[in-house]
Amino acid sequence: MTGQLAQAVKLVREGRRFLLTCHVLPDADAMGSMLGLSALLRALGKDVYLYNRDPVPEQLRFLPGAEAVRSTLPPGASFDATFVTDTAARSLLPRHFPPSPVTGPVVILDHHVAHDDFGDVVVRDVRACATAMVVLELATALGLQPLPPAASAPLYTALVADTGGFRYPGTTANTLRTAADLIDAGDVDPWRVASHVFENWSMARMRLLGLAINAIDTELDGRMAIVTVPLSMLAQAGATDDMAEGLVEYGRMLKGVEIAVMLWERRPRSDETLVGTTLTRLSLRSAGTADVSRVAVALGGGGHRASAGATLTCDIATARRMVLQEAAHELARPARH
Repeated sequence: MTGQLAQAVKLVREGRRFLLTCHVLPDADAMGSMLGLSALLRALGKDVYLYNRDPVPEQLRFLPGAEAVRSTLPPGASFDATFVTDTAARSLLPRHFPPSPVTGPVVILDHHVAHDDFGDVVVRDVRACATAMVVLELATALGLQPLPPAASAPLYTALVADTGGFRYPGTTANTLRTAADLIDAGDVDPWRVASHVFENWSMARMRLLGLAINAIDTELDGRMAIVTVPLSMLAQAGATDDMAEGLVEYGRMLKGVEIAVMLWERRPRSDETLVGTTLTRLSLRSAGTADVSRVAVALGGGGHRASAGATLTCDIATARRMVLQEAAHELARPARH
């Protein structure tokens, strides 16, 4: 057991009341890891409060415990410790993230290569395909074997989503064994999970997909595909900005593409750390040897070799020029063997 993991275990064993949260605009790994951790702590008899400024994404509301996530904290609340899942940077937290007298020690559970360790305790495994694997490490260290059944579906969902249905390079034999163990441990229906995560689209999101695919173009001699989703496209489709999540994968499907990019605009909320009249979110995928985390870090973001992102405080045209420049630098690097 690493020193940081041991510290996290000590906080759990000695504490009674815990705050659990994750990054803004949560995805399946962030939310699934948080909900899975909540089930673990409750199995130990702990009091847990689930918090995120943004609502649980529609496709994840089927997960047990999702209905308990709140967008505000109770007045006068204080906690023995706060666990933050799948969050590699302070900028990914809401501006009004509570101060230390409220949170207690902050524990980060994460797996991103690029990060700024803002927590008091950081349990990170960059080899893990998802933060859910880090949560499972904590469960083992806490002696929670067998796993509480209520933790299985959220953690399995996190694994499915962050591996792209077990297709991404981070998928290993251990990933698949872990997924099988989670199915055995609880009430997990793999088809139901896959249906919610990858299907069950609204008509607005389907319209958005059609508009986005029609607008895909390439740069750098076809080695880079760009999916652009301006606010006007969202309005035309009748879609919300969260419906653009994942459309970058269609750029990676193009033959010859090594880096797929998606740029989509959204208006900032009043409580966000980032400011500006328009924000451009950047999502990056690698189709092979390119390390898109280096592109993201150069633009103030982070992530993994094959999947990364950032939020830029500029319009979409400026963001395109910036990412094109950094992607060109990455593709000019000698191929890694």
